[in-house]
Amino acid sequence: IALSLQKALPQMTIFKVTKQTGIFGIDDSNHAFHINDDLLFDCIGIGRGNGHGPKRVSGFNFGKQFGYALLTYFASRALNFRRVPFCEDRIYTSFFSRQDADTELLSSLNENRIAVICSELLSLYQHTQTKLAQVGLGSVAIRREIKSDEHGYAETIVRLKKSADLLGFTEVQIEMDTLNSFGDEGAYCADVTLQLTVPIKDVLYCSRLVANRPGQPDTMESGEWVIVNRSSTGVVSLPASSIGFRSDMWREDRPFTTKDAEKFMANYTPIVLRPSYRTLQRHGTHGLRPTVKQKLVRNALAYLCGNA
Repeated sequence: IALSLQKALPQMTIFKVTKQTGIFGIDDSNHAFHINDDLLFDCIGIGRGNGHGPKRVSGFNFGKQFGYALLTYFASRALNFRRVPFCEDRIYTSFFSRQDADTELLSSLNENRIAVICSELLSLYQHTQTKLAQVGLGSVAIRREIKSDEHGYAETIVRLKKSADLLGFTEVQIEMDTLNSFGDEGAYCADVTLQLTVPIKDVLYCSRLVANRPGQPDTMESGEWVIVNRSSTGVVSLPASSIGFRSDMWREDRPFTTKDAEKFMANYTPIVLRPSYRTLQRHGTHGLRPTVKQKLVRNALAYLCGNA
C-alpha cells in the first residue's frame, strides 16, 4: 500500500496520522458528547443537507455554508477570540443565502439563546480536551485535503510550496479559515494536502467525541477533526514540508525558475482584505423618494457644516 501511495502521490512523503479508532477503540459510547441544542447540532452536523426539515441550517459536515458561518461565530465567542475587521472567513463574503428560513433563524437568535449555544459548545471543547488528555495526547497528526476552485486558493499554495523549495525556505505563511476540517483516514485524494501536527488545545472536537442521534444520519464523517485557528488575521505559519501536491495534477506554462520564485515571494502576502457587500435597505420602498425641499435643506446643511 505504501509503494502504491508513493507512486500515486510522488510529491508527498508517507505521513502517519493519529487515528481516532486507535485512540478510542470501536465502542465510542463512553466517550461521545451528546449535543442538546438543535441549532448547534445542525451547525456541526448535516442539518438541512440530509433533505429533512427546510427550516434547518446546512451544517459544517455538509459543507461550508450558512451553518458553518454560525458555528465560527459561536466558536469565537465560546473560546474568546475573533478576527480583525476585513479579515473574516471567506464564507462571509462569498455566501449569499436564498433561504427565508435563514433570515427567520437570525431574527430568533437573541442574546440568551446565543449564550446557551456558546456555553454548550464550550462544554464540547472542554470534553474533547479532557478525553484527549486522558489518553496521553499532547498533539495529533492529521491531514487536510484541498481541492482546486475558481478562487485560486489551492493554486496559490502550490506556487508557495514550489517557491519555498527553490529558495530553501523551511516555513511559509498561509491564510486559513477559523474552523478547518482535517481527517485521519485518507478518504479523499485532493489536489493539495496539508499534513500537520496540531496541539490538542486547537482541537475543537472530533467525530468520535460527538454522539449521533437515534434515527438520524451520522453527525460527522468518521475520522474527522475540527481544528480552531485563533489568528486575528487568519494567517498561520506552517512548515513548508507540510504542504504536498500531486505533480500530475498541475502543469506550468513554462519552467518555474528561481527568479520566478523570488518574484512570487516578493509579491505574495497571505493577508486578504475582504470588503463586505452592502445590501441597500429598500424593502417595499418603491415610489417613496425625497422631496426637492429635503434635498435643498440637506445641501444647505452640508454647505454650512463644511464652512463652519
